[in-house]
Amino acid sequence: MNTTPLNWLNDTDFEIGGYVMALDYAHGGSKVLSNDSRFLMMKAKNFLGHYTSLVPEECRKILELGVYQGGSFVFLDQLLKPDRISAIELSTNPIPALDKYISDNSDRARLYYGTSQDDVEQLREIVGRDFDGHLDLVVDDASHFYEQTKTSFKTLFPLVRPGGMYIIEDWCWAFQDDFQDPANGWYSVPSPANLIIDLMEDMTRSGLILDIQVTRELLKIRRSNLTEGEVMATTARRGRTYNLL
Repeated sequence: MNTTPLNWLNDTDFEIGGYVMALDYAHGGSKVLSNDSRFLMMKAKNFLGHYTSLVPEECRKILELGVYQGGSFVFLDQLLKPDRISAIELSTNPIPALDKYISDNSDRARLYYGTSQDDVEQLREIVGRDFDGHLDLVVDDASHFYEQTKTSFKTLFPLVRPGGMYIIEDWCWAFQDDFQDPANGWYSVPSPANLIIDLMEDMTRSGLILDIQVTRELLKIRRSNLTEGEVMATTARRGRTYNLL
């Protein structure tokens, strides 16, 4: 259990390590911008316990997929105090507050703008260069699309050390009322909830997945003690097909 305190200032803001984190979850994206002393975390309060329950000594090498305004990056860094932390972000628009934070911690923190979570070659290069090829914790808060999320997992999970953790946030968005309307821009997008079937199948077949925890907020996939292998390399569905949600 992490003992780093969260000093709550009000219902949405808390302080950690001298930085204020502002929680503001909104469909379509929060309009709040981070600044040097107050960083936006586009998360609901019930997400936090999943991270405060992590053991810092087991999270020395962290890769985050998707940073939005950088609040989660700073939060994970201040909470877990890893030896190395890197992140990718699809957008090329700079986040000045996060850029300054990373510059102040440039010996162990890096951010790669303009990098898609399904860019397999780039992901492997980052893990090799920044983490010597092995990770303790991956947090996927990027596209929330099924295929892209699956590609990241297939690429990165084998690089997570035995006993390490892979977290996928917001897997259940497609079940929410807002996304039942055909006019919604994500209506036709396959849900990341489809990934749960893939994960259960692979836990049975490959042996790299030790266990899977499904919560409303996120998925936690624990790496087994097998030293190497692939995930989702084969299927066994008795010849059946199904439509993606």
